[in-house]
Amino acid sequence: MKEKWEVVQLFEEERQKFQEELRSYEQEIEQARAVLKKLRAEVMETKESLKDLQKRQKDKEQEMQQLKEELLSHRVKRDLLVLEKDKEFLQEDSHEPLPQPVSLVEIYLKDRSVAKARPAKRFFGEQLYRKYRVLLRENHMLKDKLFKLDLENSTLKVELRDIKTKDFLSENGYVEE
Repeated sequence: MKEKWEVVQLFEEERQKFQEELRSYEQEIEQARAVLKKLRAEVMETKESLKDLQKRQKDKEQEMQQLKEELLSHRVKRDLLVLEKDKEFLQEDSHEPLPQPVSLVEIYLKDRSVAKARPAKRFFGEQLYRKYRVLLRENHMLKDKLFKLDLENSTLKVELRDIKTKDFLSENGYVEE
């Protein structure tokens, strides 16, 4: 058995070791708190920069949408001007009297005499047939252009509907951006 003073000294040494360990743990806790505080500050700063970037992205998307709308309106205006000019041109052509079918045809007989007869069918001159073919071709081109514009209009309506739905869902918190 040890002496009383040895036991006290042993307890005193253990208490000092415990105090040192306690101080080292407290220092580690303080260091961890400082690191955690720095990390939280970085996270908050990153969140703020993310919000700023998202806001800038949304602004840029809105600018792009406005530019697309302006471009589309300019295209529509240009097409309307072209169509208006074509309309004026067609109206100028419409003032001309319509050609009449050939009413009398000259027939050369075997004895080299010329007889006049009425045609059995309605016959128009070659120039009128050429003009008809040109106008028919223009009509087909205009119909094709009208079909393309209708298709583009339908596509834009679908895109507009999708954008409105997306905005509605994001505003109400159903979809996260």
